[in-house]
Amino acid sequence: MTAIRAAIYLRQSLDKDGKELAVSRQRDACRRVARQRKWIVVEEYVDNSLSASKRGVIRPAYERLLTDYRAGRFGAIVVWDLDRLTRQPRQIEDWIEAAEERGLLLTTVNDQADLSTDNGRMFARIKASVARGEVERKSARQIAANNQRAEQGKPHSGRRAFGYSKDGKRIQKHEAAEFRGAVDKLIQGASLRSIVADLRDRGVKTTAGNEWKPTELRRLLVNPRHAGLRVHRGQVVGKGTWKAIIDEDTHRALVAILSDPSRQPKGRPRAYLLSGIARCGACGSSVTSRIYGRIEARGPIYVCETTPHLGRKIEPVDEFVESVMVERLSRPDAASLFAPPDNSGRLAELQAEERTLRAKLDGLAAVFADGDIDAQQLRTGTARLRKRLDGIASELPALVVTPALEPLVTADDVGAVWDGLPVETRRTIINLLADVTVHPPGRGARVFDPLTVEIAWRARR
Repeated sequence: MTAIRAAIYLRQSLDKDGKELAVSRQRDACRRVARQRKWIVVEEYVDNSLSASKRGVIRPAYERLLTDYRAGRFGAIVVWDLDRLTRQPRQIEDWIEAAEERGLLLTTVNDQADLSTDNGRMFARIKASVARGEVERKSARQIAANNQRAEQGKPHSGRRAFGYSKDGKRIQKHEAAEFRGAVDKLIQGASLRSIVADLRDRGVKTTAGNEWKPTELRRLLVNPRHAGLRVHRGQVVGKGTWKAIIDEDTHRALVAILSDPSRQPKGRPRAYLLSGIARCGACGSSVTSRIYGRIEARGPIYVCETTPHLGRKIEPVDEFVESVMVERLSRPDAASLFAPPDNSGRLAELQAEERTLRAKLDGLAAVFADGDIDAQQLRTGTARLRKRLDGIASELPALVVTPALEPLVTADDVGAVWDGLPVETRRTIINLLADVTVHPPGRGARVFDPLTVEIAWRARR
């Protein structure tokens, strides 16, 4: 008689320390069953720390198990318990069909799910239905718990938020300082890529222990959680019970900055002061900077990106533009001349309306709970209030102006502050304040002529 070839499938849903202790216990018991039945184990399939209840979860070992069974590599499967194999009735039916059509022998350690018998198949179906029902009840309990946590303003569970302790209540001073530093750099005009590069250079990691990426840093910076706001299902639902790392106005400034389409990266970061923001005086196109590798003694120059009719050495042009900026920002009227429009009144008005609307949402929930309104009235009222809240959320960022100028217009020594700014911040300020046009120097010109660089101050609204 030919010995039956068998496979062992092992799985646990969560392995916190990665030691596979549960898998090891399952392995010992399953091998004991195989020996008792005189089956030859040809392969073990292990999915450690993977769920069998979520349809979207891919279990690599389970997929290999299916493929190898269809290829005829084995005719029997041993599992610790049926819910180790699957918690989905649909998949159980597939295995039952395989047992009926091709003679699959599937058994558990306690023999209750032996698909070679009518009772075993019945038990398998009941077991899968019970397991699926428990998954659904667990999901409902989790949703209810999340709703309750949101209503009470408690922190999210799950992965630790950067800047906070595991329970989400205490601020981690070192990470909070890194967060505020990234915020300050972004507000001063730095790019996400440059901030990420700095974090990587200094070995600052995410709470998952990974290196930062621009997309992850962006998600961190726009998260209302760091302004002490509780978010539930993508909506701010009120104040949190934890301390904020930044205030709400700073959070709105971050959202406004990172929502600006002009910040979308196009190619490599600009290395020179006027690249892409100054115009060519010969044709009106924007000026781009290039270094002609074959003329190293000449150094870097600005050239027109469309036609080769402009070639200006970068250093004297930059020095002149920067000296004009510093001189203008050093004048006594700089603070008032370049100050952003006063939106404080409208900002306060919208913030007050936002608080009122959220209170009304809470009131609707209360009267529904008391039975004074029905579910349809609750949905209608909630939709109307949410629509207005969305309108406020879209208007608030426009009232917050990037405060990149603040350290300059309030400084005693503007030149010293300017020299300490990164190139990206200087570029942001120049583009904010003026239109710069670089003209050709003229035939045979040897000395820099300030008149060939035109600076037109922009009107502040």
